[in-house]
Amino acid sequence: MFSIPILLITFNRPYHVRQVLTEIRKQKPAQLFVCQDGARDGNQLDVERVQQVRDVITELIDWPCELHTLFQEKNLGCGLGPAEGITWFFEHVEMGIILEDDCVPSPNFYPYCETLLEHYKNDERISIISGCYHGENEKWKNGDTYYFSHGNHATWGWASWRRVWKKFDYYLKDIDMTSFKKILSYYVSELREFEFWCELFEMTKSNRINESAWDFQFWFACWRDKMLSIKPNYNLISNIGTGPDATHTFGDNPLMHRDVEPLGLWQHPAEVVQNKRADHYLHSHLEAPYEYGWSGLLRLPYRINKRIKRLVGHKGPWLNKK
Repeated sequence: MFSIPILLITFNRPYHVRQVLTEIRKQKPAQLFVCQDGARDGNQLDVERVQQVRDVITELIDWPCELHTLFQEKNLGCGLGPAEGITWFFEHVEMGIILEDDCVPSPNFYPYCETLLEHYKNDERISIISGCYHGENEKWKNGDTYYFSHGNHATWGWASWRRVWKKFDYYLKDIDMTSFKKILSYYVSELREFEFWCELFEMTKSNRINESAWDFQFWFACWRDKMLSIKPNYNLISNIGTGPDATHTFGDNPLMHRDVEPLGLWQHPAEVVQNKRADHYLHSHLEAPYEYGWSGLLRLPYRINKRIKRLVGHKGPWLNKK
């Protein structure tokens, strides 16, 4: 029986939940938490699928465990809904694993998280332990099992501690653009990447994507304290979340449906230092989907405003890192 508590975040996708819960079931966690968002108002299909998800949960959780459920009566959305579920989870446990219903873990994901949760439990430099490897080759593999990152796209199957989630602020009340630029300069040196994150921060801060995001706010809160996440050098999570039911991932995203890999021999990095080359590589491979996908459209007003200011002779805050 697996000793680390696990949170499963669900909504209205019974097929996805079945795949993820089937993998969880193999580990037989002693403590399992399940949160589910409520059906959207006036959406009968949601009502039916929400119930189907609950039926799958009842069917597959057949081992002796301490089961906790948080079933929302109203729809909170895919921003606040997961955020409320994770907060609820860490009100009950000091550390644990978080899986959304489209993140299918490999068997190696669990001992990997268990080992690193214990290894870094008192290290204030570390924010989360991710199961995702987004590289396509071994440009930054040097025999280590994992590396340190600023955390971009790290929450597709992850683990953390209560001490870290306590930093989370859904509305980013304590961070403004000026302070964010100072924070960002610690992690990012490329201009285009710097502009990208400033745009996303402005969108998040102005509530234009709060209804559909919680992870941006989490990264920004961790960045404020100059924290690093852990990412494996072997992919341990397959994200199956594309399709007509998806909110954020559409089309042929190269990061989706990736095969999981054997973990390899354990080797800890010699020092806790951000691998900026790996982070920039990931950013450059994500840039195209963001440029032309839903996020690119949301960022359009910010870009137009930036162009206007440049034309009239203003550099704009995105170019001034001071």
